[in-house]
Amino acid sequence: MDNKLYADSAQARAMDKSLAGGYDDPWGGDLSPQEAAANNRAWLEMLRIQEAARLASGKKVRARALAKMELMCGSGTTTRRTA
Repeated sequence: MDNKLYADSAQARAMDKSLAGGYDDPWGGDLSPQEAAANNRAWLEMLRIQEAARLASGKKVRARALAKMELMCGSGTTTRRTA
């Protein structure tokens, strides 16, 4: 069996059926391959947006922590090097 699976491929549908105990998966039965591919693209885009937001949030948290530390300790170059 090929290691590359695609959501709209017969191979992936067969694997889904085997994982479901031999039953067809009812939620995707009415989707065309093009609709399944479009759903996959939309899902991946949503995940990319969430990851970008998570990374941006982390940068903001670190910047606030550094600003707080500089307020408490001073803003000299020594403080920045030890952060």
